[in-house]
Amino acid sequence: MALEQKDIELIERVIYKKRGEIEKINLRLQKLLDSFLDGVIERNDYADEKAKAMSRKKTLEEQIAALAKGRAYWLEPLQNWILTAKNAGEIAVTGSSQTRKALARQVFGSNLILDGKKARGSCVKPWSLLVEKSSSGGVVGAAGFEPATYSV
Repeated sequence: MALEQKDIELIERVIYKKRGEIEKINLRLQKLLDSFLDGVIERNDYADEKAKAMSRKKTLEEQIAALAKGRAYWLEPLQNWILTAKNAGEIAVTGSSQTRKALARQVFGSNLILDGKKARGSCVKPWSLLVEKSSSGGVVGAAGFEPATYSV
């Protein structure tokens, strides 16, 4: 999947912001070293603060490297999940049995219960976030709990 121009611009802005944070950390490390050399802070305090700053700096550098290589791991899966969620209703009604089965496996995992020739189960994350909070907690109830339908 190719990145669109707006995605590239967003990535560049994020990288720029992270580089700014790294510069702030570098300044903090220099001030910390100066304070230690001037005897303002103790060795233990210096070592603790330096370790925290270096850890944060390394994390930011790794994030920048991942973004620069185009490996924003969460973007493509999130986009696919949103598209699948958007089309789930249509797939459930008009999709082939294979596509409905694949969708059910994504939404419910492999923990379905067969009840009266109907597969029932609880949604797995992140699908459970789409389920409206109800007293059943997103679990499809047994037969007889469905709302009554009246024909005219």
